[in-house]
Amino acid sequence: MKDTHLMIIGAGNVGTHTLDLLARREDAPRITVAGRDDEHLTRQVNLSRMVATQLGYPSRLGHTVVDVDDIDRTAETLARLRPDVVFSTVSLQAWWVINELPRDVLVALDAAEIGPWLPMQLTLLHKVMRAVDATGYRPLVVNVALPDATHAILDKVGLAPTIGAGNVANIVPALRHAAADQLDIDVRRVEVRLVMEAFVSHRVPRTGEPGGAPYHIAVLEDGTDVTGQVDVAALLKAVASRYRRLGGARGAAVTAASAVTVIEALTGTAPRVVHAPGPSALVGGYPVAVSAEGIEVELPQGVMLEQARAINERSLWYDGIAEIRDDGSVRFSDPHMDIVREMLGYDVREMKLADSEACAQELGRRYAAFRQGLAT
Repeated sequence: MKDTHLMIIGAGNVGTHTLDLLARREDAPRITVAGRDDEHLTRQVNLSRMVATQLGYPSRLGHTVVDVDDIDRTAETLARLRPDVVFSTVSLQAWWVINELPRDVLVALDAAEIGPWLPMQLTLLHKVMRAVDATGYRPLVVNVALPDATHAILDKVGLAPTIGAGNVANIVPALRHAAADQLDIDVRRVEVRLVMEAFVSHRVPRTGEPGGAPYHIAVLEDGTDVTGQVDVAALLKAVASRYRRLGGARGAAVTAASAVTVIEALTGTAPRVVHAPGPSALVGGYPVAVSAEGIEVELPQGVMLEQARAINERSLWYDGIAEIRDDGSVRFSDPHMDIVREMLGYDVREMKLADSEACAQELGRRYAAFRQGLAT
């Protein structure tokens, strides 16, 4: 990766975890961190630089001030710096913010899943991709803002990122460990191949089961499919029990690790199989063979692409999104939006792409008022 120039847009949890993981490598790329606050960026980049130096790594880190709301200026900055890879982490509200609610309230609102919060994830990514499109060149774009759905939406207007990170990938390490336990072998000999939308990869670590949503898993030992030799239901339960982990802001480290594997693969000459959501604008997550030459879905034996797509598109309903239409508009699932309406007073059943920002602003106001009401 040392010849790669990576721009990380957004210096939040995922962005800074990724910065640190990449800076502490012998083959670390040149990294530019972009965000709105010059003072914060200066201090963050210097912190990452000093830690890397203390550990003996010769990092090449810098920063630039970018406000993605200003699409023209963002495009000018991208065109001037010409990063090879853009890693977009920006959103208007992190998915885990509701974890700060009282437990009983959190459980009730979390049942709405992430679908109704889509405008929070889509709005800024749309602006980033409009800026990328205006640069006159096309860097590779890796995104973590609900790539299971946002890539398919933006593809309808020719603005899909290259690939996502996190979600399906975040559950892979725990499943490998659980399978290694059942097979009584070293975890390094175990691989999995998952077709899985974010609803399942988010739910299983919390409950140990998929909540009725479809998915597909294959377990490989030394490259040979041994799925028939493992208890898949027990694997899922182990993810939520023996291999339970911290989530929320701290859990962003797992998403960052996923992003590193994707970025590493994108800059390598030999294809590497990783898991990623939203590859080639597909809904949901897949195993993919990734290299500088391109991205190819690498499905488990016996699974066709249309089958895999159908699995993830059906699962998207469980996440609160009933339909992504050809014009990029979205229809939300009624039971999920009913929860948001009852708790927050926000009720948008269909959303055009152009209305995403206005919906995000209204949803943000409703949520802020809801939080204020809990505090009084």
